[in-house]
Amino acid sequence: MLIRDFFKKYWLRYLLGIIFLIIVDIIQIYIPRQVGQIVDMLEVPANTVSEIRLLALGIILFASGLALGRFFWRICIVGAARLFEFKTINKMYKHIINLDQNFYDRWRTGDLMTRFTSDTQMLMRLMGFAVIMLVDAIFMTAITVYAMGSYVNWELTFYAILPLPTIAFMSLFFGRIIHKRFREVQESVSELSNVTEESLSGIDVTKVFSNQKTMLKLFNKKSKLFYDANIKLIRIWGLMFPMVSFLGALSTLILFWVGGRMVIMSEITLGDFIMTNQYIGMLIWPMMAFGQLVNMLQTGRASHKRIINVLKQKPLSEEPEQTEDEINYDFKGNYNIKDLTYNYPSNDRKVLRNITLDIGQGQMLAFVGKVGSGKSTVAKLLAKLYPVEKGKISLDGKELNEWNGRFIRENVSYVPQDNFLFSMTIRENIAFSNKELHDEAENYARMANVHEDIMNFPQKYETIVGQRGVTLSGGQRQRTTIARALAKKSNMIILDDCLSAVDTETEEAIIKNLREETKGKTILVISHRLKAVKDADQIFVFDDGEIVEQGKHEELLLRQGIYQSMYMKQLIEEKLEEE
Repeated sequence: MLIRDFFKKYWLRYLLGIIFLIIVDIIQIYIPRQVGQIVDMLEVPANTVSEIRLLALGIILFASGLALGRFFWRICIVGAARLFEFKTINKMYKHIINLDQNFYDRWRTGDLMTRFTSDTQMLMRLMGFAVIMLVDAIFMTAITVYAMGSYVNWELTFYAILPLPTIAFMSLFFGRIIHKRFREVQESVSELSNVTEESLSGIDVTKVFSNQKTMLKLFNKKSKLFYDANIKLIRIWGLMFPMVSFLGALSTLILFWVGGRMVIMSEITLGDFIMTNQYIGMLIWPMMAFGQLVNMLQTGRASHKRIINVLKQKPLSEEPEQTEDEINYDFKGNYNIKDLTYNYPSNDRKVLRNITLDIGQGQMLAFVGKVGSGKSTVAKLLAKLYPVEKGKISLDGKELNEWNGRFIRENVSYVPQDNFLFSMTIRENIAFSNKELHDEAENYARMANVHEDIMNFPQKYETIVGQRGVTLSGGQRQRTTIARALAKKSNMIILDDCLSAVDTETEEAIIKNLREETKGKTILVISHRLKAVKDADQIFVFDDGEIVEQGKHEELLLRQGIYQSMYMKQLIEEKLEEE
């Protein structure tokens, strides 16, 4: 699919490259003939130096033609192969970046990285060097054999090339084994990339637990599998290529045996013998090229399957096209959830059971409860990160699945628990949703109560944060991500336990500040600290995937249920900490 479509679009570039390649092959045929003629002239004293000079000049001109022709076929064919690599990488990225969250739950980063790098490299070689080898293997073999027979002797040609076709059959035999073992190499690369990415991302955890030995042992295990897979592949290559060289040397031996006798018997000249020897050397490359071509076809086919597998991945449900009405629609954020029971696509366990709730425009709502009680799942569904059963969630009176997911996320600022920052400046991170807000980043940093922290850095807002924001403290990362969400200017803000790294007073102050600065917008706060959300218009208490209580803070305390128990426990913990 990828290869066929590319050839259809850029066939002219390949055609021009093949024409230049054929011209180069033809020129190579004439150079040995010129050399043979010069050798024969040296044996006849009557020949003038001027004739030899003319032949030598012809060799120089042919060599210049070779250089020029090789330049153009490389530009055309290898350049097209690089263009294919560029387009394939971009196509893959464009495809996966638009897939739903379920794709990223199932696929590991290291595996995807291998397909972006190693597999696309193999396909690039298939689209470039394999084409060159195919032309050489067919055309150069044909014209070289014809030149040997026509210019020298057909009998000598027959005997000299007799061992060479064996290379083709040998390559076909080894090709299947190479294909299987190369696939094992690619899989081992993916595993090694996964371990490397995870171990480096979690280096803080590794050092805190002083458990470098465990990670080193795991890395060495995956590295050894990668090494073993490569050694198995190298053994096949190591067996095949010496055999190819042996068959080439055997052809040369036959040439000396049969051709040498013909020179002695004056059936051919010494120049013809030297010419034939050069032609034999030229034939070894196309035969070896055929073997390498088979290898590239096998490894390229394996890489092509892996890339196509990524491009075939589809979201769990097709997104409806964004209509003109949606583009101009004034998002209100009135959600209605009715009797929602839900489990993640990759797991049969029910994480939500019979959830029913309403979210009105301009309200501040809070989800509280134990870890794993389903609070974050509801937030993800509101942002349409996962599809839900039809009729369970509606937005502004319209079935959620009928809305375009991108439109919803453009109007909902969702701050997840994982406070991810990019390796760019703090200002650029805050203005990530809209680069035009570059100069307003400080206002949103003040709203998120992180401005003073940023001003204490030597480079202030131009400070470049490390990978995933590791150069900032946990609280600074969390507040910076909130500033980024505010800069998006959405009508609904979801804070999914994203202030766990700050103290209760700071969290309470930030939420209070947000409510004052974002009047008219809907705010949903997920938190374990009940004191921080006690002023919410509605508080929903989750337990084991169900909403067991709901109401205002005072109402829930009077019920003396789970909420009241959690609140009193947290008050006692605060008093103990103060003491």
